[in-house]
Amino acid sequence: MENTMTNQKRRLNLIVTGELNEQMNSWAERLQVTLSELTRKAISEYIERLEQDRLERELAEACTNYREFNKKFSSEWAPYETRLQ
Repeated sequence: MENTMTNQKRRLNLIVTGELNEQMNSWAERLQVTLSELTRKAISEYIERLEQDRLERELAEACTNYREFNKKFSSEWAPYETRLQ
């Protein structure tokens, strides 16, 4: 199977506080994973959360725009609307 650029692992050096380093090592040990695996998972989940927040903001904006459009559209056609009683 061909390795693509997205599947290849890359080295990343991070500088973190001593406290964060201790917490990361502690959690990696508790979860029985490597520090690299813990870090990859944490970053991945954070990015997924950012993406979800972005999509929710876009959806909220689209809903607001639709409501405004619908109000304008309804008011423009109100004179032509016939209602049966």
